[in-house]
Amino acid sequence: MMISLKEEEQQNSMKYIFTESQVKKIIDNQITENNNLQEQDMVNDQKSAINAGTKSFLDAKKIMGVDLTDRIMKYQKSIGCEPTGHMMDCQGKLPQNDKKLWQSLINKNKPLYDKALDWFNRMLGLGPGSGY
Repeated sequence: MMISLKEEEQQNSMKYIFTESQVKKIIDNQITENNNLQEQDMVNDQKSAINAGTKSFLDAKKIMGVDLTDRIMKYQKSIGCEPTGHMMDCQGKLPQNDKKLWQSLINKNKPLYDKALDWFNRMLGLGPGSGY
């Protein structure tokens, strides 16, 4: 019985032979897929930091509303910006003090690796306004 089971397993197992170029394509596809997932995670982390920072900013400004979008629109109206519900749309119209506060609250909510990267870039002079 054991012999027949092993023979059956051997008959059912599939063997694949790949050319070098096929192996390269498989590896490249896996690397690309992994990079895309990492980039998506980074984008999600950035969105989360912006949303959390914006919520904290609106809390500090005591702007209330039905949801975050409604609160953003109320703030946008108060500074003379067209209310879109997206803080990024009115970055240029934020009063300087508000802009500093909002950015600091976003930075506070960034993941640790983003904070470390920001610090490293500042040390190298690669931060915003450095020309790079």
